Amino acid sequence: FTEMPTDNFVESSFWNFDALFQPQQHPARDQHDTFFLQDPAEAPELPAGYTAKVKKVHSQGGYGSQGYKYDWRLEEARKNLLRTHTTSASARALYRLARQEKFSPVKYFSIDRVFRNESLDATHLAEFHQVEGVVADRGLTLGHLMGTLRQFFSKLGITQLRFKPAYNPYTEPSMEVFSYHEGLKKWVEVGNSGVFRP
Repeated sequence: FTEMPTDNFVESSFWNFDALFQPQQHPARDQHDTFFLQDPAEAPELPAGYTAKVKKVHSQGGYGSQGYKYDWRLEEARKNLLRTHTTSASARALYRLARQEKFSPVKYFSIDRVFRNESLDATHLAEFHQVEGVVADRGLTLGHLMGTLRQFFSKLGITQLRFKPAYNPYTEPSMEVFSYHEGLKKWVEVGNSGVFRP
């Protein structure tokens, strides 16, 4: 695995949400869940050709999706925020990979801070670290993903795992990962995962 560059805590809504197929009216974009910036309030530029493709998929569909059928707005995509996940770095890495003349399989990882406008309690903080991994190759299946997750968690000493179907706008299929916590005597969520949409 090669480490992805994650040195940008400030991210545009485009890379944090739009490029990951999260609709512009999704509740996670609400200021109660996201820290939006006032200065600079907007990203200076977005990749024009790719932005047009993302707009089309949101508005009209494509790549096997019917889209969300709404009027996608560039102004919304340009809003700056403190990133809510490091998956924006994965979106950027996959964009760079797709622009290469010749495809070559890659494995990326990152461990970095993310920010959520959460009400603080015993299980929620406004800032925390996210571990992320991305494998890009042809012919990969959900079974490959589950095997990779099992190996990752076993290296951390976590061996009792369960996978539960979940919904993420940017992956299909998607799964939450649970582990049995001996101290709490219950299953707790330890991760989220999925196969990126085309």
